[in-house]
Amino acid sequence: MWTVADPSDRVKEPETARSASDPDTLEPMSADAAPDLDRDLIRLVAERNPATLTTEQVAAASRIPLTMIGSRLRETTGPMALTAPQSLVLSQLTAVEALPITDLANADGRAVSTMTEIVGRLVKAGLVRKHNGTEDRRQVLVSITDEGRRALRESRALRNEWLTRRIAELGDHERIALAAALPALWQIAGADPEIWPRVPPRSDRVRRTRRSTQPD
Repeated sequence: MWTVADPSDRVKEPETARSASDPDTLEPMSADAAPDLDRDLIRLVAERNPATLTTEQVAAASRIPLTMIGSRLRETTGPMALTAPQSLVLSQLTAVEALPITDLANADGRAVSTMTEIVGRLVKAGLVRKHNGTEDRRQVLVSITDEGRRALRESRALRNEWLTRRIAELGDHERIALAAALPALWQIAGADPEIWPRVPPRSDRVRRTRRSTQPD
């Protein structure tokens, strides 16, 4: 079974003292914020008008549930456990006959060498196949197999089922608020529903290539 490591950021000790009893006294976080600032932010979000929250406060408070949701979805797997990068590769290949590895790497913000390894594992599992281009025989193209489509459908169904159960537990007001936030979530994810499952090249590719030390 393949897994994706997902370390979450930890918030360190702040340089400026803040009152734990008054959420309005919380100032924008520095890189040295304390771990207990997470609790302060949760209280801040619960007690203050969302319109008054700063971008930094929204980012810090949303990191916690988004990280946990991602972790739960990765645990929701069938016999063929797909990692997030593998799922993204298979999703893109359902929209076209074939794609070069460079396009797959650019869409996920990864080095071509890293994407080559990801594709190699998918080839071994029988989920994709590699072949040479017809116009340029030196170009390596990747296409999805029938088994790859089946594995992707199964993975999507299981994860959708988990999310459906969780969303069904929300009240009407919360569900409507979540639905209203969908465009923002797509934008934060760097995905465009108009062209999905194709993904535009990631602008943070250089940063990820230099800093990422986690396996796919």
